[in-house]
Amino acid sequence: MRLLTCSLFAIGLAGCASVPTELETSNEDALVAYKQAKAQQDKVVGQPARWGGVIADVRNTEDKTVFEVVSFPLQRWGRPEVSDDSDGRFLAVIDGFIDPEVYKKGRAISFVGTIGETQQGKIDEYTYIYPVLEADNHYLWKPKAQKNHVKIHYSPLWYRQNYYSPYYPYRYPVPVRVRVEDNSGTPAKERN
Repeated sequence: MRLLTCSLFAIGLAGCASVPTELETSNEDALVAYKQAKAQQDKVVGQPARWGGVIADVRNTEDKTVFEVVSFPLQRWGRPEVSDDSDGRFLAVIDGFIDPEVYKKGRAISFVGTIGETQQGKIDEYTYIYPVLEADNHYLWKPKAQKNHVKIHYSPLWYRQNYYSPYYPYRYPVPVRVRVEDNSGTPAKERN
């Protein structure tokens, strides 16, 4: 019974952290990491890869869509782990039209496909060599919900913070103050 319970628990945990079907590959070990592709460039052309990051730009041509992506390392389940330190940028090329209003700048996205020839481009005035991923499939991640922190201040400011106040042996009711902090980065006047 214990073995069955442990097995079901392990299967449940594996299911929670699995890669979306759009990003699955038959051989996970053969995938080339972004850093390796950037370092070896032409030596890894044609090899499979799964890369992801944050959308910097979306350009549609007649029959393809080109994503410029700020690369970040992927978590176990394929979601980019966004931080203040990027690995660089890459281009992901997809057949067909992708609506730039849905795939907006700043959204997290992951791609799976094969590595193509590098392309030269510009980021402002800087000439940049982009690794290219000929994407077979992609997955647009839902935005993470911002967490609001609520702090409850149970006593008036003068009572709690004034360490020089005399000690009173009796208690009396005090007003409760609730302070809500919003970490979304949106100015207060624009929030709903």
